[in-house]
Amino acid sequence: MDKIETMKRFIAVVQNGSFTRASEQLKIPKSAISISITKLEDHLKTRLLYRNTRQVSLSEAGQRYYVECLSLLDELEGLDNQFQQQSEELSGVINIDMPSRFFSSVVAPHLPAWFQQYPKTQIKLLGVDYRIDPIKERVDCVIRGGQLESCNLIGRHLGIMEMVNCISPSYVEHYGRPTSLEDLKNHYIVDYSHADTQSQNAFEYNQNNQTYLVPTPSLISVGTTDAYLAAGLNGLGIIQIPRIGVRQQLANGDLIEVLTAFTCAPMSLSVLYESRNNQPRRLSEFIKWLILLFKKMNHNTM
Repeated sequence: MDKIETMKRFIAVVQNGSFTRASEQLKIPKSAISISITKLEDHLKTRLLYRNTRQVSLSEAGQRYYVECLSLLDELEGLDNQFQQQSEELSGVINIDMPSRFFSSVVAPHLPAWFQQYPKTQIKLLGVDYRIDPIKERVDCVIRGGQLESCNLIGRHLGIMEMVNCISPSYVEHYGRPTSLEDLKNHYIVDYSHADTQSQNAFEYNQNNQTYLVPTPSLISVGTTDAYLAAGLNGLGIIQIPRIGVRQQLANGDLIEVLTAFTCAPMSLSVLYESRNNQPRRLSEFIKWLILLFKKMNHNTM
């Protein structure tokens, strides 16, 4: 029995809460994972998991074993990192989180260059549109926009993103084009909110370093950045979005910029990561790559 591989399979089952999802994550047959866990329990002479048709849960012994497995694998990774620091070739998985729309429009187009330089690395994207606990979710780094909250993470500034107000041609057909703040009472915004935020149904703009909100009705409220853009493209309201994410849509006429004198304050962008003495070199290099990428992008958009 390969104990390290079996531990990884056990951890995958626990974190996914399912043999099926663990199989999909590890890309190995469900039966192979089940056999590994059974052999592990036989070897330890104790039950680690309770199984039924709907879910998998940890026994008391399983909970202790899970914590020890995580600690042991972290130590082994740290040992690997000490030697990888001396190697030119990077390898392994980098777990990252950022809004899915930001990944698809900004980061993903540049990743082929990363993989050309480091072909033995792998990116695992969480891609949620709400703030997570990176330590709890075991994510190596996160990209966040806006003001940083106090936390036990190291933050590196990436740059700022200019914001624009946009509507689609179909919106203009149905509701016209707003030209002043007074017009907003006869228009709609696409409201963006999720479990961690409250709906504000307001058009936001910044003047003289002060933020103002103009109450504006909405037809739809969404909780993801992909849905937010889709709602704007389909004529459901005004969207306020980073220019860098909609440059193509503005260039080809799918979106129209409006109320240019009343935009949100530029959005600050940061990469956050846990402070570690033995940070994997693949992670430190990826963070350096992100910082360089945004320096180039900020320079090109000035």
